[in-house]
Amino acid sequence: MKTILFSVALLLTTSLSWAQNITIDADKKLNTDFSKYKTYAWTSQVDNKLDPGFYFLNDLELKERVRNAVAFALDGRGYTFNRQSPDLLVNFRVFDRPTTIKGYAGYGTTYFGNNEVREPDDQTSFDVKAGSLIVNLVDKKTGQVVWRGLASGLTNNNGFDRDHNKIKQAINLMFEKYSYRADHY
Repeated sequence: MKTILFSVALLLTTSLSWAQNITIDADKKLNTDFSKYKTYAWTSQVDNKLDPGFYFLNDLELKERVRNAVAFALDGRGYTFNRQSPDLLVNFRVFDRPTTIKGYAGYGTTYFGNNEVREPDDQTSFDVKAGSLIVNLVDKKTGQVVWRGLASGLTNNNGFDRDHNKIKQAINLMFEKYSYRADHY
């Protein structure tokens, strides 16, 4: 009996230490009716092979772990994967070193691709720490990011922490800030 209690206590301590090292932030587009979103699909960057880029981790196994954790979070909220006509496109990036991303104040098209005309003073910069994971949910019809989650602190002595459980923990903590469901559970 003592062995079981010790094991449970050790597991809880490990889980809490993981959660304490991870910083979570999330934001949403104001005045968005999230009840209209029922389905999702991956962007081509997530669905394809490796990402070209200096600051992104090019690791297919890691990409699969993140994709599975995000799918689990969305499926658990009643969303359905629909490659043909999704309501939301899901994109994520994993950063293994610090960088600054140029973006726009407020929400609009993400910095991952589309060309949208904006005024120069709408631009801003975002500092991204090493060991960060950004998840964007994009409205398929408008091309605008409607929700963005950020988990940082996913590092160990060797750089980005690829531990399956730590990635799942970070995604779960991130989606705790996403209070919307596709079903009426």
